[in-house]
Amino acid sequence: MNKIKYAWLILTGLTIFSCQQRINLQSDKDLNEVFTASEVKEIEKMIHYVDDRVIEITGNKDIEEAYHQLIDKINQTMQDSSRFFVPFEEEAKYKFLESIDTTVFNEFWYMSNHIRKTVYKDSIYENLDNYKLLELKRNGKYSDYLERIGKNDAYFKSVKETLDMAGGLAPSIVASFQKIHTEFDFTIPKNRLWATVFILSIEEPHDKKMERYLNQK
Repeated sequence: MNKIKYAWLILTGLTIFSCQQRINLQSDKDLNEVFTASEVKEIEKMIHYVDDRVIEITGNKDIEEAYHQLIDKINQTMQDSSRFFVPFEEEAKYKFLESIDTTVFNEFWYMSNHIRKTVYKDSIYENLDNYKLLELKRNGKYSDYLERIGKNDAYFKSVKETLDMAGGLAPSIVASFQKIHTEFDFTIPKNRLWATVFILSIEEPHDKKMERYLNQK
């Protein structure tokens, strides 16, 4: 009886694990040539962090379907720029990003902590400290990775070119990905990593950031 119960638990665990489809980054040659083995492990943490949130939001344990559902949800609300759906509460997201290896974080993003001038509810604010803003880098190892895979993938070539010109995650990149995301297989490492970077890079609207900032002062 115990053997039967034990076998059932193993089978259940394997089924759940299979549904979530944890990604194997070792299969991506380009990624492993750009990043070190320890850096790839940190990248896996990033992906798994987003995986868990995507599954939580959608209630779908098939990670391929879940990512598409989440991107659809973001796209459907993006028409209202002040109320669009943001997958992560920013304080929790920043806490996670601060927990990963600093070197790896810096290969993807930079975090600004100061804003010189902004407008909120018809008032002008200047020199705000501790106003955090996450920006995707146009240089760093992830940018190098995009350049490598872009040699054989027109989409990622366009992402790299736009990132270089705009200096960050341009609205055109966001709009394009949301429009064509159904063409992506998120069980493929380069696509899953891009979806992870894309989702983590989505910031709250400026009004919500300012409201929280002023309430914390």
